[in-house]
Formats: sequence, structure tokens, C-alpha cells
Amino acid sequence: MVGMDMDPFEEPMDWSYLPAEIVVQVLSYLNEQDRASAAVTCSRWHGLHSHPSLWRHRTFNLGNTAEFHRTCDMLRQYPLGLAFYLKTFEAEYPETARGAHRMHHCKRIQKTMTTFLSRLRGKAQLRTLKLRHFELHRRTWQNRSADLVRSIAWFLRSQARLRWVELQGMNATPEHGLRMLNSLFRRSGANIRVLNIQDYFCSAQAIYALPEFHQLFKRLRHLSVLYLNYNCVSDELLTTLAETCGGSLTDLNIKVFHMDPHFQRIWSMSWYSLRCACANLKVTFTFERVLLHQDVKQCLLPDMPLTNLELTCTNDYVVHRDWVLSPTVRYVEQYFRQTLQELSIDLLNADDDLCEPLLQLIQSCEKLWSLEIRTWMRTAFVDSVCQLKKEGKTILTTFKAVLVTHMDEETRQELEVVRNKHKDMIREGLLNYNFHVEWNPYL
Repeated sequence: MVGMDMDPFEEPMDWSYLPAEIVVQVLSYLNEQDRASAAVTCSRWHGLHSHPSLWRHRTFNLGNTAEFHRTCDMLRQYPLGLAFYLKTFEAEYPETARGAHRMHHCKRIQKTMTTFLSRLRGKAQLRTLKLRHFELHRRTWQNRSADLVRSIAWFLRSQARLRWVELQGMNATPEHGLRMLNSLFRRSGANIRVLNIQDYFCSAQAIYALPEFHQLFKRLRHLSVLYLNYNCVSDELLTTLAETCGGSLTDLNIKVFHMDPHFQRIWSMSWYSLRCACANLKVTFTFERVLLHQDVKQCLLPDMPLTNLELTCTNDYVVHRDWVLSPTVRYVEQYFRQTLQELSIDLLNADDDLCEPLLQLIQSCEKLWSLEIRTWMRTAFVDSVCQLKKEGKTILTTFKAVLVTHMDEETRQELEVVRNKHKDMIREGLLNYNFHVEWNPYL
């Protein structure tokens, strides 16, 4: 033990003698509230609390009910003398923390953010800005959402060096959303590398029909990663990205949400042009409760370089019998066998047997290295996938499966037999093996 090795005659270590570099490093691991508490410990720590490296990155969780008022006070009283050092600012309002006092919280957040951004304007040039999950479409914001949008847009006009911007979950109206994007792209458009605007607009809005939206993207020159919803995608947007971001765009992540319009027709030639302009482009599609084969097929056109595909229901009690994924899996295996790298399926439909289509897809896809499934499935499928890996017929390295069944113990024992059968391959790390059984009495 450490205590037994210490010299009883040696004086105890005094924290005041720690080098400043170590104290600063310790303070960097603390959150905003704990760091403020440490600053009042002594005059030396209070001085080190103003070290520039501690003020380059600030993160505030406005959804923490216990620390809500303290967090707001810290934002409103942000020291102007240290604003110059700020390079990364993050603020989020997560849904899990919202309760009965949400209307009061929204009022306080609007006033706090308005004060903070006005104090920061002209004194800080951020590199990273993340404002997540504010959901301005909620009634609890009332007319305060317009005031908050005005403050954010006014602040973005002063920023000319932003490279990483995340505004997902903002749920702004088209008018408010376009206003903030216009302010963002006006000065930082040529510098932005990463832009996340998934769930940025309200649901059920046909953003693809707004000419102002895709015209804003003409200001981007070096965009590498883009996250957005399918209701924003159009031929005009893909053409604009090919012209302005050709050679720089590497990741395009698209979310298809059932509440958003997703029936617009996009020509395959537009995807082909984007693919030719961006040789290293990887496209990720996430379908959330849009699982009819015809709907998925209309979005997944053969000329797109699809690398990641996620099909999820998000709710086990809202499963339609028309959600049959076997035709979709065969379609993906037919047209994307040379590009698909990751596949994730989360859907409970006992009437749909995916074993044979998935085994065929695993063998056909040359680059598929990750498969994650949560669905009704026989344990024989797990054994077959492990056998394919052992015989070298697939490059699959990550295989995670949740087998949903109403016979919990029996299926668990069968999985244990499969695990013992292929334990040598798993022990050597040739396959990241993670399986378990989930009991569902409604199957």
C-alpha cells in the first residue's frame, strides 16, 4: 500500500508547492462548476484559474436542473478579459433534463444567451461552435425563440474563422433557420470544414423546395463533412456541392425521418456528378421509421457511394407488417456491394426472415467490416456468420447482434454453444463478438 511505503518522518505534501503546469492540468479535467469552486480555494489557484489554456474550450449543459441557475450565472458573468482566448464554445439543452419548469428555463436561457453572445461579440473569434438540441419549435419558447435567433444571427455575423459548426436539434422555422445560416456563411463560409444541421429545421418542412437554401451553400469552399436531413436534399444542392466543394467533401450524412417530406425525386445523374467531383466521398444514410422498400429504394440511388446504412424503427411498439426488410437487403446487396462498409438494423418483425439475405450480403460486399443487428433472428445465423469469417469468405471484423425472442433461456444456451465453438477466433481478435438475448413477450 502507498501509506506503508511513506516515511513517517517526512512532511506531508503541500498542494501549494505543486508546479503551476500540474495545477492547470488538473483544473482542465474539471467541469465548469467544479473549476469555479476550485478557483476560490486559494489566491494561487484563483490566479491559475485565469490561465489562457483553461478558457479556450467551454462547455455548458443547460439541461442540468440541479446546476441550471448556476450555469446561467456563469454565462452571464463571463469575464470579458478572457474572451479573447475562447476558441471552442458548446451549449446544449438535452431533452432528458426537461421538466415542469421548462417554460421558465426557456425564458432564462434566452436572456442568458443574449447577454453572453453580446458580451462575446467583437472580443472572440471562435473556431468551433456547438449549439445542440434547443428545439425552438416547442411552445414553451413562445415568442422568445425569435429573440434567441436574432441574438445568434447577430453573433454569427462577427465570426470569420469558424471551422466546425454543429446546430443539430435546433428545430427552427425555415425563416429563422435561413437567417442564421446566412449570417454563418457570410464571413465563415470559406473556412467551415464540418457542418452539422441534422434536425436543424422543423419537421414536415420541404426545405429542398427553397431556392435560398441551396444558394447559401455556394459560399462554402472547403467543406469536408456535412450532416443534414433528407428534406433538405435536392438536385440543386448536390450540383452546388459538386461545384463548390469538389475535392474537399469526404463525408455526407443524411437522415431520413418519417415526419419529414422524403418523396422528392432526385436524379441519379446528380449523385453521379457529385461522386465524380468528390473522389473520396462516403455517404451515410439513416432511415428512422421509413422502412417501406419503395421509400428506401427511392432514396438509395445506385450512383451514390453508399458506405454506411442504418435502418431503425426507434419504437418496438410501432412496427408495421409492411416493414419487410428482405427486399431492401437484396437491393443493397445488388447495387452497393462494392461500397458498403457498415450496416445497422434495428427492427422487430417476426414475419420477416433476414437470415438468407444477410448471409448473401455479407459474402458479396467486399468492404463490409461492421454489422449490427437487433431483430428477430435464429441462433443458426450467428453460427453461419462466424463460420464465414473462419473460412475467410468475409472481411467482417465487428459483429454485434441482439437476438429478440420469447424463449430467453433456450436461446441464451444456444448462443453459448456458438461462442464456445468459435472461441479461438474470438480470442485471437479476428472478430469483435458481442451477442446477447433480449426477451420480448409481444413477438
